[in-house]
Amino acid sequence: MNRKLLPLLLVVAFVGLFAVGCGSDDAASKDDAKPDKQFVTIVTGSTGGTYYPVGTIVANLWNDKLGDTGVVASAQSSQGSVENLNMLNSGEAQLGIAMSNMSYFAYQGTQAFKDNKFEKARFVTGLWPDVSQFVVTKESGIESVADLAGKRFSVGGAGGGTEYSTKMILDAVAGLSFEDVEIEYLGYSDSSGAIQNGQLDGMNAEGGVPTSAVSEITASRTPVNILEFGDEEYAKLKEKAPYYVQYTIPAGTYPSVDNEIQTVGVKSALVASADLDTDLVYNLVKTMYENLSDVKASHKALEYLSLERASTGMPPVPLHAGAVKYYKEVGIDIPDELIPPEYQG
Repeated sequence: MNRKLLPLLLVVAFVGLFAVGCGSDDAASKDDAKPDKQFVTIVTGSTGGTYYPVGTIVANLWNDKLGDTGVVASAQSSQGSVENLNMLNSGEAQLGIAMSNMSYFAYQGTQAFKDNKFEKARFVTGLWPDVSQFVVTKESGIESVADLAGKRFSVGGAGGGTEYSTKMILDAVAGLSFEDVEIEYLGYSDSSGAIQNGQLDGMNAEGGVPTSAVSEITASRTPVNILEFGDEEYAKLKEKAPYYVQYTIPAGTYPSVDNEIQTVGVKSALVASADLDTDLVYNLVKTMYENLSDVKASHKALEYLSLERASTGMPPVPLHAGAVKYYKEVGIDIPDELIPPEYQG
């Protein structure tokens, strides 16, 4: 090799190595600048109910507004409240939609949660009333809860909140047990299809109004009725389950249902574990309520939402520290019994 070229080649090699080193540092800097992923799975319910579409709506909102901070949210269908709370307790999901009474049972370790107490259960925000909608075929001759004896009736997925509620209502209102009824455990959409195919006499499609499976069946060629719960029936139910409230489904909510339907319901809630990051929950709740007009316009059940209702009408389960932080920031009074021990305010 020409000795005169050696110094020049060494300089070129050094510059090349320096450039590669700088490029690596730049790439590392860019990677370092990317926020850590924060995966948020929301467990919901049957695809034919209210929980799943609402979970999808909220997940899409968070992805849109918080994606650049690393939030990656998704909704997952499930068997409903009981399964959702158990999944939160085991750490299989970060958020879940559940009936507030079932959340209270989980927190206390009673009813369906005697062997799986969820002491770290925390409400994030109250949602809408989950309305009991006993949809029955006109051909079945069912005109009251008592008439369900001997009939083929779906109570949602096994182990779900709808199963529990149906059992409670049958007992309190009509003195019936599941042994008195031909019970089927089908999701709402499957129940609607089975009713239309003549395989079921009815179903309880408990959820926010309107519930898509109820819209589907009332728009079908199968004539159906939605059972009403009068004051006397409500009084019997409330005596055994004081967390129930009366609810009127407005006329015209569902196809071919031109009259108001007086029924009952329990408020639902967004639930998390106390272990979920405080700042993450704060940002999720803040994003929901700062975009409330868009949220309410996306599904009729969400029209019920308001900041004033975020922590009212539910059993005494503590709020998540991140939710408390936001509610206090916007001037919402939080009762002392709803302040969790981990809140540092």
